Amino acid sequence: MATMIISSPPPAEDAMSASKVLGDEDLLGEILRRVDSPTSLVRAALVSKRWLRTASGRDLVRCFCALHPPCRHLLGFYVTGDCVPRPEFVSMPALEPHDRELSAVLRQASNSVFEAFPEYSSRVWDSRDGRVLFDFTETVHGTRRFGVRHPDRGVSELPPMPSDWPDPEPQCPEAMLLPDDGNDDATCYRLRYRYSGPKVTALVGVLRSGVWTVHCAAEAVLAMAPDRIPLLTRLASGKLYMVAVAGYILGLDMATSSFFVIDFPEGVAYEYYGNLVPCRGDGSVLYLIHLMGDRLCVWLRRIVDEHGAGEWVLRDTISLNETCGHLVESGMLEPAAGHTAVATVAGVGDNAEFVFLELFGDGGVFVHMHLSSRKVERVYQRDPYNDEITEVYPCSMVWLPLFPAIDEGEGGQLHQEEAST
Repeated sequence: MATMIISSPPPAEDAMSASKVLGDEDLLGEILRRVDSPTSLVRAALVSKRWLRTASGRDLVRCFCALHPPCRHLLGFYVTGDCVPRPEFVSMPALEPHDRELSAVLRQASNSVFEAFPEYSSRVWDSRDGRVLFDFTETVHGTRRFGVRHPDRGVSELPPMPSDWPDPEPQCPEAMLLPDDGNDDATCYRLRYRYSGPKVTALVGVLRSGVWTVHCAAEAVLAMAPDRIPLLTRLASGKLYMVAVAGYILGLDMATSSFFVIDFPEGVAYEYYGNLVPCRGDGSVLYLIHLMGDRLCVWLRRIVDEHGAGEWVLRDTISLNETCGHLVESGMLEPAAGHTAVATVAGVGDNAEFVFLELFGDGGVFVHMHLSSRKVERVYQRDPYNDEITEVYPCSMVWLPLFPAIDEGEGGQLHQEEAST
């Protein structure tokens, strides 16, 4: 015989206690500032106009951000390269619950970027805070154009460079970079450089409001010829950093239009593409990720002036066999033919927070490693017939609370469209 269970309403004294707590502005503020994410705070603000005014108050938001500093959430990554006709967006296998909502939206938008050009091959040049900078080339005529996707404004094609700008040379690949400063209103920067022996010249263009202009031009005769400058360029705090095979990082201060040189740390050398990768840091910090054998080293250097003064400091040393060996069938990473290292750095996160590594000897397995926790997870498998260089561009977004507006002229109703954003 079934038993019907009827839940009784809460005692009157409990309802009164809850009402006293939630009716107290100070206590309500203490509760709201301790919710676990910006999404939870915005959802709580939708309960009523009073909760919205409390949640969006300047003091509460300041305290909330102190407890939950606005940081970049890694939502996924773009896989791109010479043998990847159309970049692939891969979401991270394990996201926090409040990140998963953004990931679903972002994945749809990211795929639509490249699916909009079915007759073009494409590759990613840079990705930052939800923006994606990419090119698309006609497979028949070979005409290459560039585009950028902004999370709020969709996809837009970039205007061509001025006709009087020098064409890039095969041995000097150009670089296309997104601004790293949230206050920078530039769409992107384009670096073209040339070198002959120790002489090097650079021209940096900037795209603002749909118009290309010369941002800076520089020329220098270096003490040592760069030998070769691979496509390993980073933009950080108004400076460009380029790895030179000869044993140093060539810097370009765009504010003063001057070059400077930063020697590699002692014992560090460029061996192959992906064993030595620079990484931008917040403020005046430059990181360098170095692979030698099964050892991954993270170096940092504080940039205290326009000449890159400072000393390299070894922040981390990690054994890849100890951290990643269990992810390959043999249980031990082996160097690929012609290399001393057992992996290549395919992508890096700002402030050397994480790296994407391709492990040699196991069919192109890509892993994500969080450097401080040493947590490693398998995230991608390369096409076994693709033996070209494959790069990974992390896709991350800064997540801040965005509150709806109250239209006092319509009875104080919340704008639900804004609230859902």
